Amino acid sequence: MISELRTFVVAARTESFAATAKAIGVTQSAISAQIRRLEEELGYELFDRTGRSVTLTATGSLILCQVEDILSSFEALRGAARLRPESELLRVGAISTVQTSLLAPAIAGLHLELPDLKVRIVPGISMGLLDRLDAGELDAALIVRPPFGLMPYMQWHPVVQQDYVMIVPAHIQGTDWRQVLEEEPFIRYDSRSFGGRTLDRFLRTQGIAPHEVIETEELHTILQMVANNMGCSIVPYIFAVSVVPNIRILRLGDQKVGREVGVMTLRGRMTEGCKVLIRHLDEAARSNTPSQALIS
Repeated sequence: MISELRTFVVAARTESFAATAKAIGVTQSAISAQIRRLEEELGYELFDRTGRSVTLTATGSLILCQVEDILSSFEALRGAARLRPESELLRVGAISTVQTSLLAPAIAGLHLELPDLKVRIVPGISMGLLDRLDAGELDAALIVRPPFGLMPYMQWHPVVQQDYVMIVPAHIQGTDWRQVLEEEPFIRYDSRSFGGRTLDRFLRTQGIAPHEVIETEELHTILQMVANNMGCSIVPYIFAVSVVPNIRILRLGDQKVGREVGVMTLRGRMTEGCKVLIRHLDEAARSNTPSQALIS
């Protein structure tokens, strides 16, 4: 009867079944049928019909406010899940390079705001997480922006732009990154990832083929390897890079290469919990920006 009650309210305001039909987007005969069903259910007439216009009967006028209250209560019931996003499970995919610097503080803020919200973190590389989002296995994916056009049903929420830098063991002198690549073993940031593909294209355009000894997507592993004198690497400049001891950070000369990290969601499926998470990710990005003064 909810649709009939809505029709009754519109008809009461317009005093015309024709105008009601136009407002709702159905035929006038459908409006007349709905009102008849409602009157039969209630057991009394709601409108006096005079030609093309209709006016509320005394009883119809009496119950109008009650009907509006019923519809208001019904809408509140429908919105209960949206008003209590903390009752949901938020499934978030995340690449490894953002889990500590961005995702951890963002989820801490999310938990303070929505303490009962359950969060499941799914690790992976950007392409794999994008596939899982597309399959409906994730609500959001914190990834590197894909190097190809987005599908129309996907929506991108940028969070932070990160430049690439070279990292070398602290004892290595000089600031010429090209010379370092010629002399030191190279620990490659996983070429399967979107960020790794960007780096591969950059090295090819520079005509550089480094002596590669290890390849991994785990940035924290790369940092520890460089700190333990196993070679050099080129990585996105995140906060963790600035705090690991026994490494130096070099600029890539005048070259500018970077990646954009953000959240991918499916259009029309953004939960309130996901919106709150994105807001806290933005805050984490602003407060976890590494110092440019540390780069040689």
